[in-house]
Amino acid sequence: MLLLVGTIPIETLPLTYGTVNYQPDKLTIGDYTLEGQYVTLGTAAMISAASATCQALGIPGPNAAVVGDTGMGEGTMKLLRYLTEEIAKLSPSVVTLHYILPTRDPFINFINAAHKMEKRPFLIADAGALLNAKAVKLAPKFDLFTPDPGELSFLADPDAAHPAYVQHFIFDVDQTEVPRLSQEAYAHGDAPQYMIVKAPTDHVIVNGKVVAVIKEPNIPALEPIGGTGDTITGVVSALISSGMDVVEACIAASKINRTAGELARPTPATTIAQFIPFIPEAVKKIIGKK
Repeated sequence: MLLLVGTIPIETLPLTYGTVNYQPDKLTIGDYTLEGQYVTLGTAAMISAASATCQALGIPGPNAAVVGDTGMGEGTMKLLRYLTEEIAKLSPSVVTLHYILPTRDPFINFINAAHKMEKRPFLIADAGALLNAKAVKLAPKFDLFTPDPGELSFLADPDAAHPAYVQHFIFDVDQTEVPRLSQEAYAHGDAPQYMIVKAPTDHVIVNGKVVAVIKEPNIPALEPIGGTGDTITGVVSALISSGMDVVEACIAASKINRTAGELARPTPATTIAQFIPFIPEAVKKIIGKK
């Protein structure tokens, strides 16, 4: 079972756990329904993409644990405490952590609880969870990170406790630096075994070394669309939960995300809500080529 975890900036969203069902204008998690802009907002975009991928693969949909958190951190702590208590009972095979607020002990307690399971889940982190894992020195306890070049820069700086304090300005990180930064992050113990570095050219990393580079299809209009990094995380989570080899899943997820963009024919005005409905068709095109 794939378990997707994160906060959504809706103050009234209670701690919610349940099966996910994505439709282009509606995302249902258990007995809670997100509609409109919230279907594709941050963590919800990742969950929607994973659900769409599972639908295309014909496998059971993911489950999700979410809560509202508008920046105060209370939702994050409530979510992590719940998961620490329930993770063994839920028994997921893959867990993907997404947007959470910075926290130390609740995060550490949950990761330790996951590692104490009889069969621990494959652990994936993106966004706030990725940054938090590095800050509390737990990156090696994860299996896959999905950073962008700026987040990779943070991982590669052993002295930075926050992305604002990296040695070089994160917006100036050129994608040609990805191999060096990946190697440094892994050498410092601040990266897991696998990474997808999401950029105009995607890199798949194993033990700090580049094993695949994905450039096509090249859709420049995708770059300014917020949320395409969230969707690739959702897609790769679903592929890994289906039993696909990790490196194959990372490569396929990159190609699926790009192909969905090609099918969507994006312009700078395109939103992620217009992008996600093309994921199932992209899954069938890419997986069918194997």
